[in-house]
Amino acid sequence: MKIFLAVIFLFHMSQGALDSTWWKYTNLYEVFVPAFKDGNGDGMGDIKGLISKLDHFVELGIETVYLTPIYPSPMADSGYDITDFTAIHPSMGTMKDFDTLMRETKARGIKVVLDMVVNHSSDEHPWFIKSVNKTEPYTDYYIWKNPKGFDKKGKPIPPNNWLNQFDGTAWRWNKKRKQFYMHQFTSEQPDFNLRNPRVINEMKKIFNFWLRKGVAGFRLDAVKHLVEDDQFRDEPAISEKVDMYNTTNVNDLKHIYTHNLWESYQIVHELRMVCEKFVNRSADFERILITEDYVTGDMLYRYYDTKDYKIAQLPLNFILDYIDRYVNATVYDEMINEYLDGLPTGATPCWNSENHDKWRKALIFTEEYAFIFPTMTMLLPGVAYLYYGQEIGVTGSHIRSDLAVNKYADDFTQSSRDSYRLPMQWDDSLNSGFSNNRKTILPLTTNYWRINVKNQKQQKYSHYHMFKKMLKLRKTETIKHGDFKSYVISTWVFAFTRTLKGHESYVAIFNMGTDTEFVDLHNSIDSLPKSLVVEIASRNSGYKPGDKLSSSPKIPKILVLRPSATLVFSSDN
Repeated sequence: MKIFLAVIFLFHMSQGALDSTWWKYTNLYEVFVPAFKDGNGDGMGDIKGLISKLDHFVELGIETVYLTPIYPSPMADSGYDITDFTAIHPSMGTMKDFDTLMRETKARGIKVVLDMVVNHSSDEHPWFIKSVNKTEPYTDYYIWKNPKGFDKKGKPIPPNNWLNQFDGTAWRWNKKRKQFYMHQFTSEQPDFNLRNPRVINEMKKIFNFWLRKGVAGFRLDAVKHLVEDDQFRDEPAISEKVDMYNTTNVNDLKHIYTHNLWESYQIVHELRMVCEKFVNRSADFERILITEDYVTGDMLYRYYDTKDYKIAQLPLNFILDYIDRYVNATVYDEMINEYLDGLPTGATPCWNSENHDKWRKALIFTEEYAFIFPTMTMLLPGVAYLYYGQEIGVTGSHIRSDLAVNKYADDFTQSSRDSYRLPMQWDDSLNSGFSNNRKTILPLTTNYWRINVKNQKQQKYSHYHMFKKMLKLRKTETIKHGDFKSYVISTWVFAFTRTLKGHESYVAIFNMGTDTEFVDLHNSIDSLPKSLVVEIASRNSGYKPGDKLSSSPKIPKILVLRPSATLVFSSDN
């Protein structure tokens, strides 16, 4: 018995203490895998290409990499239509490649998070094919309903007025089964019946498969869509002007029966417990769940853990995604503080400004805007969610419709979402170093010859070097644990401070407008140190790191802030 207890003791000693806080201060870097780096020469990004660029993350200071779907897929919706949840898309590599990726990232101290689609599969998934054929136990793996009736031409009428996210009814008739199946996204993406315990168990097996591979957690896609009303009631119109039975616009209905039902939160809880059990058995660091749900306020906060009920550690916050050119400093101040003030006790903020579903700011504003938002994201309290290319200020490009891969339009620009999923810009060579194939999955951004990693590494004060420095600042005690206070300096100038007693203070200031602003820092910001040093400066600011500024009241207009300029100061101790 003594020997047995000693072995147990040594086993736990060898594992070390569980790291349960790593995710609270991490940065999450999204890799849209098909567009990041081609490693096999077919014009599409893949796992080997990603492995070849891991040192890029190390040099920048990236700690956690989040991968968009890498699973087998017909690519009807950029890989979010999955045919096998425990395999690798042939164009992206093999499971052996993935295992190599996990070894290489671990050796570099980088964690990997996978995108996981729990809401639906591809209509080519074996489960769906078996469900069509009513092969048990798959008959009820998806949501099937009889028609409400038939029209005069004998055409089946959908069961209710529910709409999908893109182009009309959420129901598609299956001739073989002679029933409708539900799809909240494309018709190639049938929704799972997540009220079926067998389906939940399948998802748990999938989670365990990847956890055993060493992933650090999952980003759960489209969580607000997981469960629908079991009575299949029609959804009401947003106003009397809308015909709730004939509209095809998803925004015309109040989604009280298809979005954010309490059962959706319960499913996320069940999946979180899979991660918890895995950690309790063998892991040396906590695994995380990140939820994607474009909601704000209470609906968002409910996805956070409570004292007695674990759900997700990091519900993504998208308030900075919806910013347009006319949002002034007061609105920034109100949005940021409302979000922070509403967070549950102990919750970790999580900021996102660009991703594969939302336009790049520079694409619809100006090139200078590409610096404003990652600066905010990285220096506000909490976790910074970053998108590939933000480190060099990738702008994206509007592309011709005949070159688009994804046929569904962005909700703001009304052009293909491919516009902000273009190949990563590594250098100024053919295809910007993304691929040696003549043709790439999508065309290059038109300014790749100028905006690329190689060029910016050679420029002392480039976007790349400022981005890298911000990631370094995130490791300071002030940014990790310091107080936050925001300021509306003028209609278009927004600023905030990060302070911590006994440590260096930081001031971030942004000109969101189109005019030059003259800012009296001394009269604008409380308890400002007498002398400030520029730590971070956007290329258009007119300043550079190391410049010193005095906040003496004898100099009433000490800061000239150019349009769309960003500056970060530190206290000169």
